[in-house]
Amino acid sequence: MRMWLLLRSTGFGRLDYAKPFISSLKAIVGDYLDFFCSWKIVFGVMMFVTIPVSAFAQVAMPTGGLPPAVALLEPVPPVENPCPRFAPGSVVHQPPALFSHDGLLVVRFSYQTRTDQANRSLFCFMTPSGLENPTLHVKPGDQLIITVTNNTPAQSGLMRLNPPHCGPGHAQMTGASLNIHYHGTNTSPTCHADEVIKTVINSGQTFQYRLTIPTDEPPGLYWYHPHVHGLSEQAVLGGASGALVIDGIENLKPAVANLRHRILMIRDQPTRQGLPEGAGGDPHGIPFQDLTVNHISTNATTDTTTGHTTYTPAILHMEAGERQFWRVSNSTADSILDLQVQFDGIPQTIDVVAIDGVPVNSQDGAQPGSLIQVRHFRLPPASRVEFIVNAPPVQCEVAQLVTRNINTGIDGDDNPNRPLFNIHVRAHGHHEPAEDDRVGHFEAFNPHLSRFAGLTAAPVTARRRLFFDEIQPTQFFMLVEGQPRQVFDPNAGPAITATQGTVEEWTVENRTLENHEFHLHQVHFLVDAQNNFELNGNEPAPGISGQFLDTIEVPHWDGDPSHPYPRVTLRIDFRGPDIGDFVFHCHILGHENLGMMNIIRVQRKSTTANAPDTNFDMS
Repeated sequence: MRMWLLLRSTGFGRLDYAKPFISSLKAIVGDYLDFFCSWKIVFGVMMFVTIPVSAFAQVAMPTGGLPPAVALLEPVPPVENPCPRFAPGSVVHQPPALFSHDGLLVVRFSYQTRTDQANRSLFCFMTPSGLENPTLHVKPGDQLIITVTNNTPAQSGLMRLNPPHCGPGHAQMTGASLNIHYHGTNTSPTCHADEVIKTVINSGQTFQYRLTIPTDEPPGLYWYHPHVHGLSEQAVLGGASGALVIDGIENLKPAVANLRHRILMIRDQPTRQGLPEGAGGDPHGIPFQDLTVNHISTNATTDTTTGHTTYTPAILHMEAGERQFWRVSNSTADSILDLQVQFDGIPQTIDVVAIDGVPVNSQDGAQPGSLIQVRHFRLPPASRVEFIVNAPPVQCEVAQLVTRNINTGIDGDDNPNRPLFNIHVRAHGHHEPAEDDRVGHFEAFNPHLSRFAGLTAAPVTARRRLFFDEIQPTQFFMLVEGQPRQVFDPNAGPAITATQGTVEEWTVENRTLENHEFHLHQVHFLVDAQNNFELNGNEPAPGISGQFLDTIEVPHWDGDPSHPYPRVTLRIDFRGPDIGDFVFHCHILGHENLGMMNIIRVQRKSTTANAPDTNFDMS
């Protein structure tokens, strides 16, 4: 049975009388009505829209549909005492976790803010039951449905967005605007999915994301965070981020089956004292930002007389003789990490299982592919690494996870040596109860998660050169060779147009005097080469050559005109189904906020006037 809803449109913005219907209709067809109105389509005739009556009164739906609680957008009320934080030196526990069932995970978020005792702005996603930034567990092929209400205070407008629009904020971006990026996932860049250029949720507004996880999505660690241009740094610096885990890694990497795993979200925030940072590359300087582990601050504190900075590491428990699976996300806004496990100051070997959500050596060749052994791992902002760690021996006095000093260049920030947490060994049988405590049992090798298989041998259809550039201190550029300097403009057209089904080779150079971190939305890339690093005073990142990443560091140029620019060569995989507009940028979010971002459009193999290649494709 169907009902016919009759709407009469006499021009742009003349649907006010239909608002009661539109509020419900949006839950079914999203913001496509706004798309029509924003383009000022004037029909001058009767417009008919068909809607199943059952959409408004459905009791149960199969996995492919929306349950009744999801069909209508009810605002998520604010939660009392939002954005809690733990005292320095606390024990690291698993973040709260939510799990999909029968192919569906439905989440309701209240986006909130508060100010802490050091006058720092905190941001967070709270569930109605009071869970902060929960880990979201889904499986390949699942649907993730998130209803989010922006409960932060209203702020003045920042800019107007040209149509088409996505989200209840329409054309108006304000200082309180929100959207959510599902970082690293190979999901659609369309409205209500992973679209970040034109999606705006302003104060008091509610929006629903309906994300379909690809059936061949590699199992591993991903994450979610706000991504409104110009506002992303303050939101992520304030703590608004959470882990997104695609479950099933034990069926690609049996080495982790049954291990206790630890979700470790490394975030940053302004230091409590607010002192000026040290020089870039100073191993003992005042850090640009303080670091936190699962919202436990390392409490960087500087003696203003001596200049000496001390830290209060968190505590992570292991059992004697235990092997744990650590799943670490650099969910900082601006801080580069170089992770190392040390026992009494001696670097330990770790077994890398996955990088940026993709199990290592898992996409081609005999399986299961080998793990990668390293003694440290360079982790740019937004990147993730998952590795197996052995508990320290009983005779070890100080066991720590540390981040080593980063040589960021003369214009770079200070990311000095510092501990993240101490490892304390406990007797067998002592557990920290958590529903999300262990990786699952190995069932059978899953051959269907090789999304990037064959990329190494695929023919390259185009080669491009991109580069980072700056006009210090306020203009930052993510440029394509041969195009003029311009900071990011969400109303601009794409800098690159690629075609679905192809593979391209991109060389990304750093022509500046500080480090940058290249991130490409929607797809992964194969790391072919890291060139000219040593000549400029850096070493190539260990363990990533030949692997599939979504974020990679390109270190600074030393300024010597005789030295070539540091560069990476990447094989970009456009063979997946996703089309539309999305972005590539530096994931030091202070740089992205200042304009170091650009747009790429992936179009269908063949297009017609009736099949537009946009993020708002009506098909």
